Amino acid sequence: MRPDLINPSVLAYLGDSVFELLVRDYLVRESGLAKTHEIQKEAIKYVTATSHAKFMHDMLSEGFFSEDEVGIYKRGRNNKGNKNESIEHLHSTGFEAIIGTLYLQKDFKRMNEIFNRYKEYINLR
Repeated sequence: MRPDLINPSVLAYLGDSVFELLVRDYLVRESGLAKTHEIQKEAIKYVTATSHAKFMHDMLSEGFFSEDEVGIYKRGRNNKGNKNESIEHLHSTGFEAIIGTLYLQKDFKRMNEIFNRYKEYINLR
């Protein structure tokens, strides 16, 4: 499967689901939280468009993403979607497109590198 031939909105849709699973798995295994409402409350810190957008801004500034990943991000961010989408949501969509692409490419190593960096980023805030 060639992710470059897939609509960026579809890549972001898949990436959103994959990222949500990564967050839930991490919180269930490592947070020590025992109740679903506590886990969900904590998960919100990780899955908001605002968090994704801030992470992308900082990591792009640091040069954390490869040239290919930046291209995927731009495809996702610039995709013609809802005219009323916020800037944060557009940046979040770009981030999710990267995750969706890595998932389809079965590049779980890189996906986990990004997720680990993301966890560090969120936990420092």
